[in-house]
Amino acid sequence: MNRWMKAGAAALALCMMAGLSGCGGEKQAASKAASAPAKKELKVACVATYPPFVYKDKEGKIVGFDVDITGAVAKELGAQVVYESMPFNEMVPALQASKADIAVAAVDMTQDRADKVDFSNIYYSKENVSILARKEDNEIRGPEDLKGKKVAVEKGTVYVGTAKQYGAEVKEYDYHDQLIKAVEDNEADALILDKPVARFYLAHGASEKLKPAGIISGSGGFVMMVSKKDEGLREKVNEALDKLMKNGEYDKIYDKWFADENFSKEPDVKS
Repeated sequence: MNRWMKAGAAALALCMMAGLSGCGGEKQAASKAASAPAKKELKVACVATYPPFVYKDKEGKIVGFDVDITGAVAKELGAQVVYESMPFNEMVPALQASKADIAVAAVDMTQDRADKVDFSNIYYSKENVSILARKEDNEIRGPEDLKGKKVAVEKGTVYVGTAKQYGAEVKEYDYHDQLIKAVEDNEADALILDKPVARFYLAHGASEKLKPAGIISGSGGFVMMVSKKDEGLREKVNEALDKLMKNGEYDKIYDKWFADENFSKEPDVKS
């Protein structure tokens, strides 16, 4: 099963869970998508400190896997993308207030979010979650060792609950680079990040002070959050994602950001 088939299987399984937005009603959705006018500008909220999904390059340009996927989707929709970086916990309010059409930042589906926004189909199957700690720390070797420890996580993410589940003292930050600095500066004992993000930070300097300190099993996948007010947009986004999967463009973007030979070097963001 290839990476996209895994994503599709995960999406189907999640659609079978009662209550989550964005599943079912195909005929009605297709009708809405067909009648909705094409957007000329797609306002995208993101968190530009989450490499390799979304971050700023040396010139300050917002780049990453999510950015390339969103850009390819926008191209299919005949729209230009305008990005705005903000803390994760501000993205849902931005969608509700029509300040953004879509939000991307390695987003998990949760029931609380489903009550407020729509979800696209899964476009990235989630890997395990990494724990990072300082190199000199020999106490934290897995999630069970987080009990009573200060653990840095991003505000508004599912990892707030994950840290609490393991009995940690949770320290919340707006941006992911702040998590790295918190552990480096002894404000926190460890941090929790998606595995590709932790791997990216370690490959680009964080390994001088930090090390992998355990894995938490992951499941599901990442989706785009879509404003409920924009009738037909979710269906158009899903149609575009499906086309990218079938024409091979998705695989090209995936390999650009996640292939082993590309991961530790600066990506060719101009291509």
